[in-house]
Amino acid sequence: MKLIRSLLFISLLVVIAASTVICQTPIKARTESGREVILLPDGTWKYVPEASTATSAVAGKPAEAKTLFKAPQGGFGIWYDNTKWAIVNEADDQGRVHFKLKRGDAYAFVLIEEITIPISTLRDVALENAKAAAPDARIILEENRTVNKTQVLCMKIEGTVKGIPFRYYGYYYGGKQGTIQVLTFTGQDLFAKYEQEFTDFLNGLEIY
Repeated sequence: MKLIRSLLFISLLVVIAASTVICQTPIKARTESGREVILLPDGTWKYVPEASTATSAVAGKPAEAKTLFKAPQGGFGIWYDNTKWAIVNEADDQGRVHFKLKRGDAYAFVLIEEITIPISTLRDVALENAKAAAPDARIILEENRTVNKTQVLCMKIEGTVKGIPFRYYGYYYGGKQGTIQVLTFTGQDLFAKYEQEFTDFLNGLEIY
């Protein structure tokens, strides 16, 4: 009888220990929209980092990108396919210009500044700017890419603007030529539909 009680006691300790490990181990779950999240032991959660599938870490401008937008300042240009993209407004003296994909609700925005902002700082500035429009903005992808022989920071940021979930996908660069941010964006539910067009547009960035 004592042996049985001892075995039961040991079994109970194993269960308790296993439960403690489970409680201290992050758990993966899925939201109603299909996004994977990680539930942390302290009761908080975060999105599972998104894998980069649309492009490799080294890229060049697409063959179809034959129209050049030349920045009015700084050594920057963007080659794009004018059968797919149209300039909505001409660049102002600060190099701000908007593009729109002709076939749907997909957009691009270019911001150029003369001042040199280090990429590490530019990352934080970009996130702060996103939070100004979408307080819940968060980075879901962050990596370095080499585009047309120049290293840039690539980020995807998600946030909600006036109740509409948006996703931003951009390249960021700061150097002796100045600073450039090239952003593409659309609704989160449309992003997969336009991701390849966004990637092709971003890969048209040239830094001279």
